[in-house]
Amino acid sequence: MLTKLQGERYQVVQILGKSLFGQTYLVQDTHLPDYPTCVVKHFLPSSQFPISVEIRRKLFSREVEALKKLDNYDLVPHLLAHFEDNLEFYLVQQFIEGHALSVELPPGDRWSQSKVFQLLWEVLSILNFVHSCGLIHRDVKPSNILRRKQDNRLVLIDFGAVKPIWNQLIINQGKTSNFIPLEYTTIAIGTPGYMPHEQQRGKPRPNSDIYALGMIAIQALTGVHPTQLPEDRNTGEILWQELAQVNEKLALVLNKMVCHHFRDRYNSAKEALEALAPLTDFYTSTQQWASTLLPQNVRSEYQNSFPEQNVNQVFENNLSAPLLNNQTNNISEQEIVELVTKLYTPTQESTLNPSSENDQTICISPGKLTLLTGLMLGVVSGLIFMVFSYWSVQMIAPIPKIQNPSPEASKVLQ
Repeated sequence: MLTKLQGERYQVVQILGKSLFGQTYLVQDTHLPDYPTCVVKHFLPSSQFPISVEIRRKLFSREVEALKKLDNYDLVPHLLAHFEDNLEFYLVQQFIEGHALSVELPPGDRWSQSKVFQLLWEVLSILNFVHSCGLIHRDVKPSNILRRKQDNRLVLIDFGAVKPIWNQLIINQGKTSNFIPLEYTTIAIGTPGYMPHEQQRGKPRPNSDIYALGMIAIQALTGVHPTQLPEDRNTGEILWQELAQVNEKLALVLNKMVCHHFRDRYNSAKEALEALAPLTDFYTSTQQWASTLLPQNVRSEYQNSFPEQNVNQVFENNLSAPLLNNQTNNISEQEIVELVTKLYTPTQESTLNPSSENDQTICISPGKLTLLTGLMLGVVSGLIFMVFSYWSVQMIAPIPKIQNPSPEASKVLQ
């Protein structure tokens, strides 16, 4: 095991992980006050890649330039430094304190739909930024998503497999006498279960990352690892909905994210975010945090994209009382009569869809119930007013009583 890198500057504390691209180290920078902790990644180690030093150096330079594009974004690790040591190449990145999302996904545990929605929104926002920089992550999985300790936000890590670098491997084959073996130009980078078909063939696309995120969401809803999920023998599509309790609208989004063929998926993270936007009213606090999670370059597009008027169309069994209150002015008399007759009658949904932790059928709409209560109070108040008015008239001007005249009075009159 290495103990020091770049002379005496980086003191290795421990090995964080080992992958196709080599080892990742947790180190301390001894040239800075307080010896801050950072992460060093060994880039294309010569022991694993029989590639000439010249080619690896060129690829390393391109990797550095690609990672510099991510420096202005807070939800990915920043590139702090890069160096060559003994003909080996290293990246120094920011250390983010927190825990991997894999810790929150033990087998058999199921997340609520609200938590899954927040996962989708946060990571899609990160991918939207990454893809806008011309990069593909290619290894989106729970262990590469950290929940940052300081603010509980999700952060995407491990950008050592960005796609533009490997494109250059193919280009260099025709421009140099140092031939690169074909298996390194079409190498399948990714993790089984989260890696779509095209990525297994060494041809990832931006929506390959979307597929991986969709599989993480399905894993969270079902409690089943993606490699254990059944597939349709004819289409290759993942069969998962019978293993989870999920709203139909959210299931449609997830199914499109994990379509077997890339042409059937969302083309971009931005398109997937647009598909999720109408569902935000299902989660009362979503709109408050959603705008803060978007990259700055797309935030303005989504700030006004949470239409309240569509909530009863999106999640029919989870209506919003404020929304219904805003619509009471448009209720016709016929609708009021129908509502009176059905007020205490269970809806058809309550007999077809059993209630679950996050999907509960509401039989009485709170907004319409408020309307009916007001109408009933109005009728009672009107009746009381009428009785009070009649009594007041009687007190002020009572009706005179007519009596029969006495015999003495009759004689006088004659």
